[in-house]
Amino acid sequence: MDAELKPWREQNYYEILEVGPKATEEEIRIAYDKLKAIYSPSSPGMTILLTPEEVKEIHDKVEEAYRVLKDPRSQREYDLMIRGEGEMTAVPAPSPIVARQVLSPQQIGEALGGNEVHWSGESLCKIRRYLSLEIDEVAVETKIGKHNLQAIEEEDVKALPAPVYLKGFLRGYARALGLDQKQVTDEYLAGIMGKGYKRE
Repeated sequence: MDAELKPWREQNYYEILEVGPKATEEEIRIAYDKLKAIYSPSSPGMTILLTPEEVKEIHDKVEEAYRVLKDPRSQREYDLMIRGEGEMTAVPAPSPIVARQVLSPQQIGEALGGNEVHWSGESLCKIRRYLSLEIDEVAVETKIGKHNLQAIEEEDVKALPAPVYLKGFLRGYARALGLDQKQVTDEYLAGIMGKGYKRE
């Protein structure tokens, strides 16, 4: 953000994301990912330059700019509004899980309390809570039934579906949480096999 030219609070969404009005969806997403990482509350150095409240305010503004510009309909409305030819009917609501990025080993360590990483129902549940996600939100995002997600987290071998379905559910859950899909699936399945899971 070029604060020397214009204070960030006065910048429009294109200026916030540092993209042009003709930016592609991919360019908008890349700009968003970059700024989201920079203005993350956990980003080192940010609290030296800005107060925690300012960091959150900018982070929220970046989120809002991305939601408007990534959607063609709301982007058209916004373009008309900033030209003085119309108004925004509504800012698109956040998705239950917005552009989930792959978690870093440090974030995984924080979520699991520094324990050695072994993917189980308990560790998946810890990651979900670390990300402040309700199981209902994950169910909507992944289109996996809530009862299946609960069975996965509780390692309820009697309630878990057949392996062919479980593997797909595990991959979808891992993807939604920003985790390595193959590692989660392989380790989880290995763990529950030792608990008597044999639903062929």
